[in-house]
Amino acid sequence: MLLRIFAAIGAAGSVLHTLIAGQTGNALETTGILLLRFLEYFFGAHIAYVLVMLLSTELFIRKSKPQEKPSKFWLWHLHAVADLLCFYARADVSITGTELIPKDTRYLMVANHRSLADPVVMVHKMPKEELTFVSKPGNLKIPIIGKVMHKCGCLPLDRENNREALKTVKAATEYIDKDYASVVIYPEGTRSKQEDMLPFHAGSFKIAQRANVPVVCVALRNTDRVIHNFPLKKTNVYIDIVGVIDAEYVKEHKTKETAALAQGMIEEKLDAEKKKESAAAKC
Repeated sequence: MLLRIFAAIGAAGSVLHTLIAGQTGNALETTGILLLRFLEYFFGAHIAYVLVMLLSTELFIRKSKPQEKPSKFWLWHLHAVADLLCFYARADVSITGTELIPKDTRYLMVANHRSLADPVVMVHKMPKEELTFVSKPGNLKIPIIGKVMHKCGCLPLDRENNREALKTVKAATEYIDKDYASVVIYPEGTRSKQEDMLPFHAGSFKIAQRANVPVVCVALRNTDRVIHNFPLKKTNVYIDIVGVIDAEYVKEHKTKETAALAQGMIEEKLDAEKKKESAAAKC
């Protein structure tokens, strides 16, 4: 949002300069020139920003250097890029239930996984929450994106390698214990290509159990439609924070039970919204 405001201010300045310089003709020509100048500067500023970011990642980020904690500098830029992606992808994102997010403690946030856009919309709509993500190891190998994820403290989770998975759980727990960030994970383990959710992996909840923190449950809707609708159609995306499982419950119950409870809360919300959509379609 802030980046778009700066670009708009700069574009307005360019328009003002055009007026002062007297580069005007009749009313139609004037309108066309001013609009062109505004768009030229607005989009040019965004392109310049992205190019500078791409160059910076190549020059200054070394993934071989361990990242002890998420970089606030790169987290700020992650939010800026998420804002731009949602803006240009025409994703109109709404969020409910933010009042449920714990204010006095870190937490583990879990959500259903529908699309690559899931973390983007979550970062976009929760700018005040210091979040870092647990992701597939392959995502951190993506050129440029992987480097930014590394600096933002994103952690690779190899579910096929128990030893490496345990390292990730320990690292995520440390982020929470040291108050560096709250952690987001998608317990399905991969994107669900069907309407129904995949079973939650109970191991994902070991992070909350070890750190003795609550679990924030999030239902995501329509993120899978963003790419299909782009660029001709706007997509209404919904983030619903459906509930919080308190730390005491997480501590006293098996991770399998916590996983079942979290998935049930999310599925209940998704099913309710699906019924509303079906009823509305019949009207």
